[in-house]
Amino acid sequence: MRRSQKLPVTIIGAGAVGTALAFALWKKKYPIHAILSKTGKSAKILGESVHASFGRLRSAKHFGIEEMIFIAVSDDEIKNVVRIVSRRSEDFSRSIIYHTSGTFSSALLLSLKQKGAAVGSFHPLQTFPQSGNNPERLRNIWIGVEGDKKAVAAGKRIAYDCGSTPFVLSSEHKALYHIAAVFSSNYFVTLLSMVEDLGKQIHLSRRKTLTIVEPLILQSLENAKKYSATSALTGPIARGDIQTLKRHRIALEKAGLRHISRVYTALAKETSRLASKKVP
Repeated sequence: MRRSQKLPVTIIGAGAVGTALAFALWKKKYPIHAILSKTGKSAKILGESVHASFGRLRSAKHFGIEEMIFIAVSDDEIKNVVRIVSRRSEDFSRSIIYHTSGTFSSALLLSLKQKGAAVGSFHPLQTFPQSGNNPERLRNIWIGVEGDKKAVAAGKRIAYDCGSTPFVLSSEHKALYHIAAVFSSNYFVTLLSMVEDLGKQIHLSRRKTLTIVEPLILQSLENAKKYSATSALTGPIARGDIQTLKRHRIALEKAGLRHISRVYTALAKETSRLASKKVP
């Protein structure tokens, strides 16, 4: 794709990621050709918002001869979408097709590659808790790009156009990359939920609890970025305060927070391993 050329875009899937992508590209003057979804209902809402045609994937009219197609559906649905698209009679030799999965590589698009398409994966490294029409959702984030040379080059340009920063992944590293993302977002949110539960025990509101710990979280992140996660480790395990750990476990059992106690014990073991690597 030439630097000045902006191919028409079809987005399959009108959920949170598909919506964010559609609005970001629309704002940057990419022509949105079509929005497609399983039932067509969500596609209609999004399509009307970005002045694109819309409908059900199975009954969609012909794709463009030269366009970009983003498959922005759940991981379990990608194979089904690829099966439907690959059965069509279009010539995909001038098309670039991506899926937006974080964990799977472009190998899922093999049947479309065999029909001539350049294929890749395009994964915005951001959390999208709900749909919305904010075109800035892709700004100032990183986007993992993987796949054919042509798809990677185009994906990098799209990322830059959206105000984000691309980084190229190899197919064999996709799963490990996504595990890191899950720990950084999903599991981090799970830990915050436990912090909220502990705050409730001492009669603090959810918002107040998170407000209190926010400076601690931000400083811990800053320390890890500046030094390393290992060097930034503080707390009772780093200090060797065994009695504190025992008091923590007793307090959790007394409060009936067994779900937190189990996680605390597992994390304590890993933190001990981390602390053993710390240089005095």
